[in-house]
Amino acid sequence: MKFDFYESCGYMAGILFASGFIPQIYKSYKTKNLDDISYEWQFIFTMGVILGIIYSIHHDLKPIYICSSVELFFMVTLITMKYIYSKDASSLDDTSKVNTITSNDDTIP
Repeated sequence: MKFDFYESCGYMAGILFASGFIPQIYKSYKTKNLDDISYEWQFIFTMGVILGIIYSIHHDLKPIYICSSVELFFMVTLITMKYIYSKDASSLDDTSKVNTITSNDDTIP
């Protein structure tokens, strides 16, 4: 197997792009706050990755479709986290509203 500089550049670029999601996923997991990440951006990025995967499979560009598949997995992870954590936050907001109402009711004679 002969070393191909351009092929290794493709793999390294893909690894770096995909690994760029790791700090965001970690921060999102720790803070459980994804308010600054919009569903619109996630949708556009996901569509771009899917189209890139289709193109790279058609042209047999392994560095692209392998790494893009990892990016797609990470993006789906972020979308799932945003959905779950936004549901958790809204249920907490509802609970705090109920607690506020019941605590105010105690002061009524």
